[in-house]
Amino acid sequence: MPDLERSYCRLLRAYPGFYRRERGLEILTTLLDAAEPGQVRPSRGEAAYLLVNGLRYRFVPPTWIGRLAAGLVAIWAAVVLSGAGALAVWGFANPQEPDLAAFSDDLAGRPASFTHELPGDNLLDMAYAYKTYGEFQDFAEEGWDGGRPAPMCQIRVYEQVAETPTVLADAYQHVTSAGWRTGALSQGGVNSPNGVFWAHQDGVLLRVSAYDKTVTVSAYPIEPSGVLVGAVAGFVIGLILMWQGMTWMAHRVARTPRSTRRLILLLGLPALLACGVNTLDNVLSMVPDPNTASVLFVADYMYPLANQIANPLAVSVIALALIGSLTLIAGSARMNRLRPVNAVAPTGDIAEN
Repeated sequence: MPDLERSYCRLLRAYPGFYRRERGLEILTTLLDAAEPGQVRPSRGEAAYLLVNGLRYRFVPPTWIGRLAAGLVAIWAAVVLSGAGALAVWGFANPQEPDLAAFSDDLAGRPASFTHELPGDNLLDMAYAYKTYGEFQDFAEEGWDGGRPAPMCQIRVYEQVAETPTVLADAYQHVTSAGWRTGALSQGGVNSPNGVFWAHQDGVLLRVSAYDKTVTVSAYPIEPSGVLVGAVAGFVIGLILMWQGMTWMAHRVARTPRSTRRLILLLGLPALLACGVNTLDNVLSMVPDPNTASVLFVADYMYPLANQIANPLAVSVIALALIGSLTLIAGSARMNRLRPVNAVAPTGDIAEN
């Protein structure tokens, strides 16, 4: 094979395989016919043109409908996979609910009246449901600027406590003497008008608060680090892979008969609507509540995936539409292979695309 032809063949690899199979020989023949006598390599302009157009066919859907569909599905998948990335990092860190029952009872000076726990057994259930418990406060008002709690904890409640401000002050001194890093002993807010303080030691956050004649001690693990990195990585991976997959699919839809394209559009409209609505729901549900710490907790990053598990309608509609569309594309491709060669219309040259 002459050097010029070999160089053109290398550049044509920028185009997707289906395009090379259909038009590669035509393009190569045109380039060789237009070559100057004695030319041994492509000009810079030819090389740039082939590379840019090849990448355009690989990464840009062929129509505005294809680009809209690719964008909606890719963003939805990226948001959901960001939850998967966050879950992977969280699962690897594997924070555990702290059990400080004896220490907590010692702080209050009596056994607990009752206890309860925030959900922590299933990480996705926790990510989906923890906000409804209303346990997270405004850290600034409560005098804490250290690490943030993971929404999984043991809560011990002590009722009928006389002189709760005194009990709270004694507990603060006890925790400080025990070597905990403590925040300020704050007068608290609506949820703890008699006072509140936070303390940290060995990866555990302690929140002690008083309300009327009730003292509450909550023990949380510190939220794991790296979850944001996992969420960003999942988002980027999902965006790239799904955009590429939808571009591949859009090119094949564009090569199907009009009747098939109409069926695919009919299947795809509910799925695109589900992508848009579900993405909006995921993002808005992660917006911090202004009545809490007004920050994203690392558990929030798992919410998009948790939402699919708890409410599978959107993902079911999207999956069924993709399966149906791929089935129609495969059927159309099979019919094209069975069609006689002389019945295939000319495809034109690269400049038409």
